[in-house]
Amino acid sequence: MAYYDFEGRKIYFHIVGKGKPLMMIHGNTGASKMLEEEAVFYSKYFKVILIDLIGHGKSERVEKFPTDYWRYNAKIIYSLCQHLNIEKSNILGTSGGAIVALNVAIDFPEIVDKVIADSFSGECITREEAYKIKKGRSISKNSGINVFWEAMHGEDWEKVVDADSHMLVHFSANVENYFYYKLDHIKSPVLLTGSLQDDMIRNIDKKICSVAKKISNSITVFSPLGRHPLMLSNNKFFRRLAIQFLNDEIFS
Repeated sequence: MAYYDFEGRKIYFHIVGKGKPLMMIHGNTGASKMLEEEAVFYSKYFKVILIDLIGHGKSERVEKFPTDYWRYNAKIIYSLCQHLNIEKSNILGTSGGAIVALNVAIDFPEIVDKVIADSFSGECITREEAYKIKKGRSISKNSGINVFWEAMHGEDWEKVVDADSHMLVHFSANVENYFYYKLDHIKSPVLLTGSLQDDMIRNIDKKICSVAKKISNSITVFSPLGRHPLMLSNNKFFRRLAIQFLNDEIFS
């Protein structure tokens, strides 16, 4: 297992394949483990770098997630690229990882080639949405539906989920906008994707299209099939689309 230090915390990462770098970023309460099968596929074309975001998976735990969680993790991605001597990388993020990926493109454009942002909830989270997520997770925990979280994090999965829920509520009350109103700063080519049948994000088409309007060099593709996230639930469609985009076959 490979780790590097970020501000005194151990961050886990794993590399598979050779070639141009492709950073793959998991969503909130997930871990790089959920992307391992996809990493094997993309490693045929790229050097895939998987990472466990702060406090997730095999990365060192923290008692409290930073309020600017997605922007903070963008700093971690930048730091990892420096650690690995990567000058430029494609970045593929799904769900909350998509928000991290777009924040990397905003704050550290010099290291970004192309971005794929899949299955995320648009520009912001309201207090009502944050409390709804927190309540839903509490119901899931009390119902014993924890197989996914335990597989991602191990025995202390509940601490990870609770820390994320607390962060969402605090963020919605104090910041709200995931991108600090800077989406129009993004110059890299961006592919935005989602499933119209997403079972976790209501009105995902409207939310992602609101982001697309602010990124001049973007293209948006929705699938009528799949659920949340698209890249895992309809991976054959997504793989084909992602490879075409990264190889400049669908973007002029």
